[in-house]
Amino acid sequence: MEVVVVIGHSCRGMLYMEYTTTTTERTVNRVHLVRTISALCVGFSLAALLIGSLREALGASVRDQPTKMERTQADSVLRPFWMSFHVDREPVLFVRTSDAKAITARLLFSPTHIISVRSGNGCITYDEGRDYRWKQGSNILTLTPNSRIPFRTWTQLHPAIGAAQSYGDAIGGKSSLLFVEGGAFFQSLQVTVTYDHKEQWAGVVPRPGATHLKRSIAILRAHKSLKLVVLGDSISEGYCASGFFGGKPYQPPYPILVKEALQIKYGARVVLKNFSVAGMTSKWGVSMASAVARETPDLVIIAFGMNDASARVSSKTYIQNISSIMAAVRQKNPEADFILVATMTANPEWTKTNPALYAEYRYCLSQLVGSGVALADITSLWWNMLQLKTFVDLTGNGINHPNDFGHMVYAQVILCLFR
Repeated sequence: MEVVVVIGHSCRGMLYMEYTTTTTERTVNRVHLVRTISALCVGFSLAALLIGSLREALGASVRDQPTKMERTQADSVLRPFWMSFHVDREPVLFVRTSDAKAITARLLFSPTHIISVRSGNGCITYDEGRDYRWKQGSNILTLTPNSRIPFRTWTQLHPAIGAAQSYGDAIGGKSSLLFVEGGAFFQSLQVTVTYDHKEQWAGVVPRPGATHLKRSIAILRAHKSLKLVVLGDSISEGYCASGFFGGKPYQPPYPILVKEALQIKYGARVVLKNFSVAGMTSKWGVSMASAVARETPDLVIIAFGMNDASARVSSKTYIQNISSIMAAVRQKNPEADFILVATMTANPEWTKTNPALYAEYRYCLSQLVGSGVALADITSLWWNMLQLKTFVDLTGNGINHPNDFGHMVYAQVILCLFR
């Protein structure tokens, strides 16, 4: 007589306790067990191969579900501030000037309701009345006498030339500019304000670009895999996004925000390759064009201009370089789409900023727009924002890098092109 108690199973077969009365019966049972194990393992192997084939064939339709953070970030970038009555984590840096009686900061809109005021890393929540004051109908926040919110004086933002945490010359030649790379320093000075409002955005509204990016959009709508390549300078590499320097709230740079938002919007898979390197100009971009072409991308984001303007590269040379990059990619992949990014502008008080060249670069890029080519006009929107806010509200290093909100704006403008 035999009693078999099954207590579970695994990929190796059945786990059991066996009691038998004869050696022959034990031998037969072991043979049956070996066959069972073999059959189960073959079945699991075939199932694994089938799933792998399905993943390959269907791409993102069987991809892992996005994380809660990815969904939250995608919601923010797919809902641009100029099309919404909600602003998420708008940064401000409180500044005390010598002739002002109060320490203030200004928002893009006048809130109807302030949801939160937090430290740049999101770890501290500040209280109205205790830390700041706000008057209904105003876009000005004012620090209280004993506020926990940090601030800087005008003098601290303009250290002496050659002093610690200084860089370059400020316009006027009497001082330098506060500069600290990495992002965490300026983040520690800035606070973020989340609020609702009822105002219409009065500045530039980025234009849709779906008619120019038909092939890329068709790939995404078909839930196929889209190969996205980014080529640019330090901004595109990710400098000063909190996720780039490893600090809270760990927001990724704009290329990753774009990738994640496209995946969630279309339910497709986006493969991102970022060739961007800090300090580079469009001339270097030409030298990298063959590497970009070898990736056979479906969509290429080209984002130069900040360093070109500081180096006084003429608009003629700049646009020749951009055109050369595009030509090299098209030689390998004639159907590739392009998004040309007109850069944010540098600190307007920096002697190496060049408003005229920014405008020329933007105009030259706009002349390339057509089938397969769209313009992400950060330049015009950034200028509009600086009419309402200070540069130190939006910077991650004091000179030429955006903070988390700036990277969010980059992603918002690019994603509007898919409308």
